[in-house]
Amino acid sequence: MKIAILLFSTTLLLLSCDNNSNSKRKVATDSLQYEIDSSFLEKEEYLKENPYYEIYDTILRGGFSISLSYDNELQYLVLKKGRATIDTIGNCSLGLPYKNLGYIGADFDSTFVFVNSYGSGNPHYIWLYEKSTGKNLLSDIGAWIDVDTLRQVLLYSKADIPSETDSMTLFDTKKMTQKVYPFPKEIFEEPNRLNRIKLLELTENTFTIEYEYQDGNITKARKYLR
Repeated sequence: MKIAILLFSTTLLLLSCDNNSNSKRKVATDSLQYEIDSSFLEKEEYLKENPYYEIYDTILRGGFSISLSYDNELQYLVLKKGRATIDTIGNCSLGLPYKNLGYIGADFDSTFVFVNSYGSGNPHYIWLYEKSTGKNLLSDIGAWIDVDTLRQVLLYSKADIPSETDSMTLFDTKKMTQKVYPFPKEIFEEPNRLNRIKLLELTENTFTIEYEYQDGNITKARKYLR
């Protein structure tokens, strides 16, 4: 399962190279050592312009991690638990910036949100991966709206550019339940619809969103029953 997606860190997430080359050098952290292929670093000119030439694992809850690896054509992300490989969750051509792979939007107990972004103003495409299997728990690729990391709840849209017939979905990753809700009608008057919504408050029985319209001059809140 190799999906071309984008990796850059909004939370200072760091990755590690994992390979079996004979020519390696070791980079030490506080308590661990990671091996980096020195011959690869020397022959790939683009790495000289990339500040992330020393790359470590992204550590997830529950003993899971995501590592950066590569072959002769691709660089890709590998979901692991300990030393065991679970699945590949993203790739792009060797030589492209690491940010083209994607990034972690949220880390929950048994799942994590993986995000692919194409720049300011564009929808942020998401996958909700189950850590133990690497399976995407969304029926298809979704689009990011917001997340409550404390309650481990994801708010997303199945449509990247929603219309009035579409809905937003609240996914409770602890209970593994999801429910759809209507969008506020005002957001359809302008572009960048999903970027103008944020999750304001979440309780066991309700959640409240805040949204902007009329070029950000008007802000409203709307409460929904869960």
